[in-house]
Amino acid sequence: MTDNNASEQTQAPALGAAARPRRRNVLIGAALVGAIAIGALGGAGATRLAHRFMPQQVMLLQPAAIGQMKADTMVAAKGKVAELFGNKFVLDDGSGRALVDTGPRGDRAPFADKDETVTVQGHFDRGQIHAQFLVRANGEIVAFGPPRPPHGPKGPMEARRGPPPPPEGGPGAPPPPAPPAR
Repeated sequence: MTDNNASEQTQAPALGAAARPRRRNVLIGAALVGAIAIGALGGAGATRLAHRFMPQQVMLLQPAAIGQMKADTMVAAKGKVAELFGNKFVLDDGSGRALVDTGPRGDRAPFADKDETVTVQGHFDRGQIHAQFLVRANGEIVAFGPPRPPHGPKGPMEARRGPPPPPEGGPGAPPPPAPPAR
């Protein structure tokens, strides 16, 4: 019986010793995966932050005559601001007129003055240029770009969900259901 006890005693430490390297390898693997994930998230965050504060690279197109523009194309037009309407204005280059829409970002600041010569680049569709860039006579470039997503009181998700429902029994609430007939 001593032989059986001796063999059982030698196998027990062998199993424990084999389990330690496996646990260590699993911990090392998990640490590597975690480090790679943190690095990827940090890199993505840094890239997003850099794009937010870096100036946009602009490729200006050569201005074309408004009368010769084709629908659903990227265009550039140079002319005088004929009329202003909030975040829109009429651009006249002598060959025609086009309504220029600067989008929601055009509401914040005066982007051009009446009778000022400007160059506008954007998407032309149905007689309207959806502006991306505007170059003023003094060389100042104003970027309009796509609008930012809406933000509600609790962040962007709140704006997507809409306002909360009205409280029960309050003003504007529907009348309570009729009691069941007996």
